[in-house]
Amino acid sequence: MKSFTGLRGLASAALVMGTVGVFSGGVLDAGSASASTSARVANSTLVIGTVNSVQKIDPDVVTNFLDFEALGLIYNTLVQQNSQLQIVPDLATSWSFANANRQLTLQLRQGVKFDDGSTMTSADVVASLDRALATKTADPSASFLASVTKISASGPNSVVLTMSHPDVSILQGLATVNLGIMPAAAIKAGTIATKPDGTGPFEFSKWVPSTSFTLTANPNYWGGKVSLGSVELKTIPTEQSISAALQAGTIQMALLSQPTVVSTIPQSYPVQHVMDLSYRALQLQDKVGILANVNARRAIACATDRNQILQDSVFGDGKVVGPVPLGPYATNPVSAICPTPNLAQARKYLAASGHPSGFTFTAITSTDLDSTSAAQAIAMQSQLARVGIKMNIQNLAANAYIQDWLKGKFQAAFAENGASPSPYVMYGRYFGKGAGLAVPAGYSSKSLQQELLAGDVTSSAAGQTAAWKKLSNDLTGNAVWIWLFDSYDFAVMSPSVHGFTLSPVNTTQLSSLANTTLK
Repeated sequence: MKSFTGLRGLASAALVMGTVGVFSGGVLDAGSASASTSARVANSTLVIGTVNSVQKIDPDVVTNFLDFEALGLIYNTLVQQNSQLQIVPDLATSWSFANANRQLTLQLRQGVKFDDGSTMTSADVVASLDRALATKTADPSASFLASVTKISASGPNSVVLTMSHPDVSILQGLATVNLGIMPAAAIKAGTIATKPDGTGPFEFSKWVPSTSFTLTANPNYWGGKVSLGSVELKTIPTEQSISAALQAGTIQMALLSQPTVVSTIPQSYPVQHVMDLSYRALQLQDKVGILANVNARRAIACATDRNQILQDSVFGDGKVVGPVPLGPYATNPVSAICPTPNLAQARKYLAASGHPSGFTFTAITSTDLDSTSAAQAIAMQSQLARVGIKMNIQNLAANAYIQDWLKGKFQAAFAENGASPSPYVMYGRYFGKGAGLAVPAGYSSKSLQQELLAGDVTSSAAGQTAAWKKLSNDLTGNAVWIWLFDSYDFAVMSPSVHGFTLSPVNTTQLSSLANTTLK
């Protein structure tokens, strides 16, 4: 699985310093909190194998995709994306814009209870969104609410968001688990980081860092009875080992990304695969050194054969993409310059850069975080060498990569980034004004900030199409990063698993577990 802010398995330790340090050595459970919980757990425990592990349990600060998927079973958001990437109700049953899209009113679902037994009201929603916006929280999705100047309750079951400018993408932003709704009392008590408390189909039960994360069915779930008694997300080091565990019957579902591993599993095991909402890219630090030279970056872009990288990394099981991989504004062609490799043009850019014989730079990877990153790097290294560009590869352990990425301590980084149908939601956090991830983004310009704002303000389909095309053209024309490909995620199941559907929305790919049975 992937990370919404940019890294496969990202621990995001720098975003909330100390949390991992407090819990990384032991077991965290709902307490002894949960003697009553164990009594409620049925015998139907679904064990899911994954190479990743849950890193954080505070929804406001998570960035690792498994964290999103786990906490997405505990927390609901005001709205959600369905499998067609459309915005549909969740804790908000309806909504309306007013004042030329500067005000959004959401009507809340009534009778919803938190895990602590309290009933959700507008006060909880206001407290949750205020917490996400607070600078000290360091919520990476706070940029989704950048236009919001006031959040207020309008009675117990209605919330009003007032915005500084028309913001047509705000509903897409509200769908992220980072903006999950939690009890105001838990926020005030400061317990969210250690004891999840949501309204979703499952409740937090137990967390053994780097080993497992266990949830139990929520008996008071507003969406109806949950058939599974519990779900365990079990960390297994390799996808080959996950395959073996599935066939041995020690797990009932395997979350995989390598098609070669999937192909070895007997056909009696049902397989689901989906082109998920993400992209792989070579991120560049463009402010200093050789990569501050736009023509040097363009030379890299023109020497890159994306199709070959796709083939070498995932055996072609995906597609070459630009900055916007899926949805109504998908980038086409994938780059404003050299959408296919053009070595002659790459050499022209090298000459224009003042380095006609080429140059040297270093790219970091982490096979701990993305098992395909080494193949991506080796393929690109060979391609760049054809025009004299030497790319050194430095493979880092997961935590070292994470820390360097967050601090921008790299020249280039192979990364797998979560996406969105809304380009503003995707890139406002990297390139917008006051972007929370400006440091790892490595590039900033007022023109990009203006383009992001223009696309967000425009309500007409034609206006948005034009705005986002211009954004894609500027990102790729200036070779801010080198966008590569999107690939499939796989779920392979025991024949005893029924009713599960893998979602393309990779922050909530496991949401259908609420309707899954194990027979």
